[in-house]
Amino acid sequence: MASPAEIHVIAGALRDGQGRVLIAQRPRGRHMAGRWEFPGGKLGFGEDSYSGLKRELSEELGITVREARPLIRLRYEYPDRHVMIEAWQVTAYEGEPKGLDSQALNWVRPDELPRHDMLEADRAIVTALRLPRLARVISCANELAALNGSAAQTLLWQAPPGDSLSSETVRAARTAGHRVFAFGSDLDAVRDAALSGCDGAVLPWQGQSLHVDRDGAFLIGVHCEHADAAHEAVEEGAHFLVVAPEAGPMAQEEVEALCETIGLPVFAGWYSDASRLERVQLAGAHGCALLSSRDPGRRQAGD
Repeated sequence: MASPAEIHVIAGALRDGQGRVLIAQRPRGRHMAGRWEFPGGKLGFGEDSYSGLKRELSEELGITVREARPLIRLRYEYPDRHVMIEAWQVTAYEGEPKGLDSQALNWVRPDELPRHDMLEADRAIVTALRLPRLARVISCANELAALNGSAAQTLLWQAPPGDSLSSETVRAARTAGHRVFAFGSDLDAVRDAALSGCDGAVLPWQGQSLHVDRDGAFLIGVHCEHADAAHEAVEEGAHFLVVAPEAGPMAQEEVEALCETIGLPVFAGWYSDASRLERVQLAGAHGCALLSSRDPGRRQAGD
């Protein structure tokens, strides 16, 4: 039996003034009616992604897209169809979104999206929307204090031996707009993350099952050394990846090849500063991961 043809879909993530994200409910009579998704639709033959995004959101929502940037590109195989989704973050638009295809619309805070019955293919988009694009390893409250007033970051908290995260520290970081993940061994990191109110945990890849929360309210990231491990971690339930070989960062073409096939947000690392952020994003990575200068155990880019 021949495999189903791949459907190329473009989707847009819009935010309102309160930081909420727009989702649409598939109307009655459609495939998977009643499920929630990000607005968009099929690209036309020969149509470029940005033109397709503007056309689809005009037809579905009655808005005019002025600015947008790629968010994530992924493939997903349903039992009866294969889809390739390009999701874009819409950063400027004109008009008030309306359900012109008789679809219900809802503005939802990113952390509340996992509670909705989203299409399976859209769950990686939800994760991408919840993760600031700069990830940073930190190990003490002083490093957190140094980030006061900075743009939101994905913080990988590597507690010193015998120490643990306090809920007060996590709450302060989240109030400042950051995302906080316990970064360490399996049981200790997951326990510390749950007890202190973290967004999740980041674990070293050891071939383990990662199906802690299939809907992704509590996110499980995985630190992988190479592409093979990254694909294995995806199969076992990872929500996002930090791909950072001990010998130094992957080459640009390696990052691009990995992100083309992985279908999850990828932080490329390790780097000593954020100067490579734009380059790794152009290669398809969600962002880059910075290693704390206080951790002498790993090599940093440029060392």
